[in-house]
Amino acid sequence: MEPEVFDLYTTRTALITAATLLRVPAEPRTPLELAKDGGLLELWQHTGPETRRTLLLQAAWEARGAFLGEAEDDALRYASYLAEAADAAARAGMTERAHFAHRIGPHFLVAQSLAFDRDDLEISLVATLTLAVHMSDGWPV
Repeated sequence: MEPEVFDLYTTRTALITAATLLRVPAEPRTPLELAKDGGLLELWQHTGPETRRTLLLQAAWEARGAFLGEAEDDALRYASYLAEAADAAARAGMTERAHFAHRIGPHFLVAQSLAFDRDDLEISLVATLTLAVHMSDGWPV
C-alpha cells in the first residue's frame, strides 16, 4: 500500500522543521525531547506505517554515507544501518531515491519492521530525525 500524499507531505514538513532546529548549536533538546515538545511524536503516532517506512527510507537515501563508527543507541543504529544500505545501493548503481525506498531487500524489511512496530515509534522517529539532520542537500520533493 502506498502512503497517503497529504500524510507524507505533512509529516515530512514537520520532520524538516525539527531537523532544522536540531542543527542549531544552541538547541539544548535531544531529538526525542524536541519531537515531544513540538507535537511531532503525536503526529508520528497518527501517521500511517507505510508513510513512516517511506519517510525513513527517503531520509536514509538523502543521508547516505553520512555515518561512521558505532552508534550508541537503537535509533542511531537503525539510522546508521539504513544510511549505509543506501550508500551501498548508490555505489552499486542505484540512482533514484524512489527505487531505494520501494525496492524490497534487507533495508526495506528493517524499515518496514521498525515503521509498523507501534512499541518502537520513538525509535523510528528519532532514527528518521537523525537521518534528516545528516542530509547534505536537504530533503527534495
